[in-house]
Amino acid sequence: MTDKNKRFGTFDGVFTPTFLSILGVIMYLRLGWVVGSVGLWGALAIITIANLITLFTCLSISSITTNINIGTGGAYSIISKSLGLEVGGAVGLPLYFSQAISVAFYVAGFSEIWMTLNPAHNHLLVTYGTWFILLIISYFSAKLAFRIQYFIILVVAVSLFSFFFGPNMQVTPGAVSGIAEGVEFWQIFAVFFPAVTGILAGVTMSGELRRPERNIPIGTLSAVAISFVIYILIAFRFAHVADRTELLSNMSVIISLAKWKWLIIAGIMGAIISSALSMFVTAPRTLLALSEHKLIPFYKQISFVNRKSEPVIAVLFTALVSLCTLLLGTLNNIAELLTMFFLATYGMLNFAVFIEETLGIVSFRPIFKIHPLFSFLGCLGCLFAMMLINPWFSLMAVVVMCATYTFFIHKNVRKNWPDVRKGIFIFIAENAMRIARSLPYHPKIWKPNVLVPISDPEEWTSNIDFIKDITIPSGRIDMFSVVPLAAGMLLSRRDKDREDIDSKIVKLEKQFADIAKVLREQGLLVSYSVVTGYSFLQGSTTVGKALKGSIFPPNLLFLKLGSTIFQDDDMKELIKRLGTDDMGVLLFHLHPEKKFGKKKKINLWLRDASPNINLAILIALKLVQNWQAELLLVQAVATEEEKKKGEKYLERIKGISRLGRDTKVYVAAGPFLKAAQEVPEADINIFGMSEEINMDNKRNILESIDTTILFLRDSSQENALV
Repeated sequence: MTDKNKRFGTFDGVFTPTFLSILGVIMYLRLGWVVGSVGLWGALAIITIANLITLFTCLSISSITTNINIGTGGAYSIISKSLGLEVGGAVGLPLYFSQAISVAFYVAGFSEIWMTLNPAHNHLLVTYGTWFILLIISYFSAKLAFRIQYFIILVVAVSLFSFFFGPNMQVTPGAVSGIAEGVEFWQIFAVFFPAVTGILAGVTMSGELRRPERNIPIGTLSAVAISFVIYILIAFRFAHVADRTELLSNMSVIISLAKWKWLIIAGIMGAIISSALSMFVTAPRTLLALSEHKLIPFYKQISFVNRKSEPVIAVLFTALVSLCTLLLGTLNNIAELLTMFFLATYGMLNFAVFIEETLGIVSFRPIFKIHPLFSFLGCLGCLFAMMLINPWFSLMAVVVMCATYTFFIHKNVRKNWPDVRKGIFIFIAENAMRIARSLPYHPKIWKPNVLVPISDPEEWTSNIDFIKDITIPSGRIDMFSVVPLAAGMLLSRRDKDREDIDSKIVKLEKQFADIAKVLREQGLLVSYSVVTGYSFLQGSTTVGKALKGSIFPPNLLFLKLGSTIFQDDDMKELIKRLGTDDMGVLLFHLHPEKKFGKKKKINLWLRDASPNINLAILIALKLVQNWQAELLLVQAVATEEEKKKGEKYLERIKGISRLGRDTKVYVAAGPFLKAAQEVPEADINIFGMSEEINMDNKRNILESIDTTILFLRDSSQENALV
């Protein structure tokens, strides 16, 4: 909205609607019963606790409104800019319907009181006539609605004057001390608390306030403070001039205590009309904000505003919702559900501020600063009040908001939005990492975190698929590539040389981004980088050593078996440099034709006292789980006589490693390469490799076993027996 549309200030835009929303029906028709039920001091405790919860919420609202440009939507805008559009929508959409339906409840309440005073009048005419008048006022001008509230606030003030200067009833000693029999303190609190839930009436007008960062804190806090004093004074008067029996039995005792009864009646009816009018004005603003962010159907139509900046379509839709509610009847039970949505909104506002205060992010620097304890207590207080009033409706409200959140997540709403959700998880991860680093490492927590040097991403599609299979569901993948530089190119100032390097880097990053996107969609943590170096070996060594010192270091080096002797030499040197005690090694060869076959059979080769047994078993188990495959433990022995010994060894390994009954064992006798040809066919064969890597031996195995093959070497990080 333009500056021309900023029409309201502190008094008319915030204080008046908030003040009138708090001084409502509960004050007139239930506060006397509260005093009669729990006594003066109990009533003061209830008023104080309820106002503390709303005060903490107001402090949170005041803090965050001096930190961000709120825009249209009030509470919805605040929450969405802290916790994301999805969370804001999950709260904002139920909040809107709560506001719209509340119009109907206030209209029904006004009609009920009117008919009590004028039983000869037509009930339907009074109800729908009131609704229509409110619609006309809201449709043509919010400013007119607020001007009418000036008159209503005057009526309320005069009605209170009439009450405070009214007659006294004969009071019996101790009439207002103690708690009525069979009534619990917190049950009374639950009845009273809705009286103070009108604090968002002014906040929702944020898009039309001249200075919301100033108007909202001053207007809201002053309304809460003054209304708190008024509630306290009324409670004192009830306690000192009314009989306890009368307070408990007569819900309209305030009329009997007034100097001019008709003023109290006018005050009650004015408070109801004020609340209805306030909701009729604020609900369309919440809907307008939701439509501006394209979170609802027909958002283009609903976001239309006329020349006076009135959201006329949103007003008409709100009128339709309230009319449908009136047609259904009073719906008293739903009234409690509406209160739950309001309280949930207040709780989320407190939570949003608490999160931003706690994260320590530089962007949160409000002019109005509060201690995080206030927002935390406000959040707990709202949750506490919800559970007191109705735990089942509280659960329903949470379910509705969770369902709405899930809908917006699947709707894939705009991502580039200034929320702090990512910061929340980074904050949690940072603190968790600090704790983790102070604790000793044990192989029991091992999971595959794979470092993958890639020269050409286009040739790695199937290899990446295999890496995914050994890491899902909770491992990590760190991919990188090196752009080799010709001699002197690093210091070259030629534009052509720089352009060549930059284009190669951009191309590789694009390829890595495509690979990472697929893996991330399957829930894996994936990172990638492209660096320059004098050679692929030198660059890979640099990256590997740098990542070893990172917060989440890799524990597996994954290499693709080279096709030339030159590549073999580089690979051996890289394994020598990086494959130390803290990093295992995987040397992979993908069969060019068979690939992974049906991913149903795995042969794991284990020799007696193999130094690689731990990593071999762990990798095999990952493939068994993710392929739903059968595992065969295999050993080659020199003679037939050694077969039983080999079988016994494999059965023992099977037992202590908890490999399951479906795991089978097979021992072949004779020279290794000959025995390898007798072993049952599999989709992959897994072998250990010695400290001194013999590439000729590896290639002989590739020629003898016509499948995909994985060679591996343990580090000190794994243990398959824990």
